[in-house]
Parts: sequence; C-alpha cells; structure tokens
Amino acid sequence: MAGGDFPAGSDKRFSVRRGRLKFVYAINPLSQAALQIDVTETGVKTKEVYAKFTDPFIHWFSLTAGLQNRPFGYEVEYSSGNLESPERARMNQSLFKDEYDLGAMLTIQPPKTSRFNFLKLDAGFFTGSIENNSPMDYKRVKDFIGRINFTKTFADEKIKLSGDVSYYNGHVPINSTKLYKIQDIDNSPTFYLKTVDSLSNVLREYYGADLQFALTSPIGLTILRGEFTQGQQVSGKSDIKNPVALAGGLYVRHVQGYYIMFVQNIAQTRHSIVIKYDVFDPNTKASGTQLTDASAFTSQDVKYSDLGLGYTCRINPNTKLVVYYDINKNENTGLKGYTKDLKDNVWTIRLQYKF
Repeated sequence: MAGGDFPAGSDKRFSVRRGRLKFVYAINPLSQAALQIDVTETGVKTKEVYAKFTDPFIHWFSLTAGLQNRPFGYEVEYSSGNLESPERARMNQSLFKDEYDLGAMLTIQPPKTSRFNFLKLDAGFFTGSIENNSPMDYKRVKDFIGRINFTKTFADEKIKLSGDVSYYNGHVPINSTKLYKIQDIDNSPTFYLKTVDSLSNVLREYYGADLQFALTSPIGLTILRGEFTQGQQVSGKSDIKNPVALAGGLYVRHVQGYYIMFVQNIAQTRHSIVIKYDVFDPNTKASGTQLTDASAFTSQDVKYSDLGLGYTCRINPNTKLVVYYDINKNENTGLKGYTKDLKDNVWTIRLQYKF
C-alpha cells in the first residue's frame, strides 16, 4: 500500500512516486480543457483528459466529460500533491485502484452570489474499466457515482466545516459461469460456487460519508478528517483491486473501511505533524481463524489496521519534505503466512517539488 509492493528479496527502494504534468486551458470562465500525464521510471500514463462546460445563463450546471476524477468521498478526489500522508487510505486504494475514470458528470452548484453556494451535487456515469488497465469502454452497463457535498465557514472564516455523502452503483460483467459468494454454516464461513449466466452482471456497490473540520488559531492550522465506506466489492480471488472476471471467476466480498486523520501546523512555521489511523476489512463475513486456505480465502480477505505518523516541512513554496512511518497490523488468521502479524512497517522519505 505504501506506493505498491516491494520487490521480492528487497526491503528498501528508490522510486519516482509521481511525476505529474498537467495542462489546463480556460477558454473563458465557462469552459476549460485539461490534460494530465504521469511520468515515472515505469513509463508514461495518461491520468486526465477532459473538457468542462458551465451553462451561460444561471451558472448552476456544469458538464465534465472525459477521463476525470471520480466524485466519491473526499480522499479519492483530493489532489495527490496535497496529500498529508504519502498514500491514500487502504480502503480507497483497494476499492478505487485509480482515482480517475472515463465518463460524463453533471455538477449542480449555485454561483458564489447565491446563499446556497455551500451545497454541491455531483452525479455521473463512468466506464469502471480503468481498474482492468483497459483503455477501452468494454462494459454494457455503466457505473453510476453520486455525491452531495456541503462546505461552510464560520467565525470570519477561521473555522471551516465540510462533508460528503456518496454512492457508487456499478456492475461487473462476469464473462463466465463462476460466481463465488460467502455462506456461513455452523459459524464456519466459506466461499461457495454459484453457477450463473455467462452474460450476467454482478452488482458492485459502495456507500460513503466523510467530514472535515479545520480551525485557524495562534497554534496554527488544525485539521480533523474522517471517512467511512462500506459495500460490496466484486473482484478476482487474489486481487481485490481488480473488478474483472478472470479464469477463476468472480468473488463477492462485503467490505468496510474508515480512516481518521489529524494534521497540526506548528504555529506559523513551515512544520506540520500528521497522525492517521485507517482500517480496512475486505471481508466482513469472515475474520480471524475463520479465514483458512481450505475455505478458499486468500490474503485479500485479511483485515488491516494502519497507524501513520508523519512530519512535513515546507522548505519553500515549491518544495516539501515528508518523513512518514506506517505501522501496519494484520489480523491473525488460519491462512498460511498470516497466522501472526507480518513485519511490514514502512518508512517513507519523500521530497516533493511542485510548480
């Protein structure tokens, strides 16, 4: 989760985690186009290509079409360059392998002159094919994502409160007759095979809510942030991130996750501290020693809790140093290799330049 898996036989590595270059062309206040690429040692990948148009009459409605951020929750859409932790929470990395998807989104928000400007609604249809590393829209049924957001400031803008309620409704084409679900017999949950129509679609559904609080005071900017998501994930047996039918069929898992984050800027200095605790349970129907190889469970069903402790120094307006320590705890299970907590704590030292 800390920027991907470590290579086999290595416990340290250098990497260009992100090499983003983004171009935005605003033709006028009502329309813009954007292109973003990611250049790292592994290659070049397109992250965003979209156009956005706002209605010229009342300025309430905007349409964004193309490869764009998914409007779910807070952290998925939050800029990677502004992340206080090196990576997004485990639940968001697992359920949204990529923050971007191809589709069309309608945004409804009153202009700044309206007293209802604090409310915003995002709703759109997306391909849901990006997790499969597919550049093509291969799905007959599109994925719906909707979100309602509010943002309010108080006490001469020294206090800021915001939040979201989000919903994801997608369908994964099975392309085979093998679908695996959980059944619990005598407190012994196991995956069982359910034969289905090879042309059917399996529901992928999430519910989410988040809340952010920010306070500016003499001790510095204080931020509290929390997010919760639960739902049904559909993926391969050994890769919960990929909602795509492989040769072994599709596996249905009931998932739940959350994170809580505290960020404190130290007075008016360049220094900040970060504490982040996140939990992700990829299979709420089974836990602990109920997870065994004989019951067809894998490492993708193991619950994790992660405590992150970080320090940030804004060296100058363009340069930021991050030192971060992840303390990862997995539940003890009956799976081979997961009968006790793994030695997988991670140090991250990152220098970020932004212009």
